[in-house]
Formats: sequence, structure tokens, C-alpha cells
Amino acid sequence: MRDIRRKPGRPKLPKGEGKRKIVPVRLDAGDLSLARNAARASKQELSGWIRNMLRSAAERQLFRRTLHEAMETVLREKPDFSATASDLSEAIRQRALYARKDGTSPKAQQVSARARKYPEIFQLTGTGLIQLKISPRAASASGPWDLDFHPIDIPGEPLSSTILRERR
Repeated sequence: MRDIRRKPGRPKLPKGEGKRKIVPVRLDAGDLSLARNAARASKQELSGWIRNMLRSAAERQLFRRTLHEAMETVLREKPDFSATASDLSEAIRQRALYARKDGTSPKAQQVSARARKYPEIFQLTGTGLIQLKISPRAASASGPWDLDFHPIDIPGEPLSSTILRERR
């Protein structure tokens, strides 16, 4: 009678669910340490972090931007920084902000999946909206988002004149 022993490690995934190719890459100690620290800082496994960075770099090179960057561009222009996946998909298609490998625009399902993949950038609301997570400082630094803002005149010498005068 043969003794069948189980191999150590995780069980095999069902057909079609696992990653298809393994690409060996050699890294020096400094690069490996840098990648591990970056993955740890983003709370990801090293292999997942490498896949995300590789995908983002490839999308930027091929399409000049990633899908999540295109989503962010559209959401920054919305008053409440949110939209449905289908609205985002349509806006990205109309403005040609991103194309898939086959040249077509991303479908709503792909937009929704990308939002779930980047919880540090997007938040899925209970009402089916994808909302951009944005700090007030980042919003003001990237555009005039507060439409109620009105500059006021401050009497006196301009700051640039004060600085020049005090340097002399």
C-alpha cells in the first residue's frame, strides 16, 4: 500500500484562479530592502506590491496614465468627489483618459474593481458611489475646489517687498 503524503504549503487554487506566470527577478540587497519597506508601508504583501507597481508603470508607459489616475481626474471635477462606476466609465470613455489593452474603454465593472483594489484612494459608499478620499489640503493644492473662497486685500506693504527690504 502506498503512503500518500500531502505536500507542505497552501493547497492549489482551482483552475483559472491562480496567477499564470512566475517572472524571476534579481534584486540587490538595497532594492529588495526598499521594496519590502514600501510594501510594508502600504500594508501589502511584497508580491502584491510589486504587481501593483509593475501594472501602474506599464499603464503609464502605454497609456500615459493608469485607470485609477483617470478615475481620480474625473472625480476631482465632481462637486462631492463621487460618481457611480458607470458614470466614471462613461466620462473616461468620452474624454479618452484611458484605454484597455484591446483599445476599448474600461467597463463599469473594471472601474469598480479598481476602486476596491485601491482603498487608500477610493471609498465605496453604501449608495453605490465611488468617492475620492481627499484631504482638504490636497484639494486646495490641486485646484480651486472651494468656490466660496474670495481673497481679501490686506493693507500695507506687499510681503515680497518686506522680504527684500529685510535682506538688505
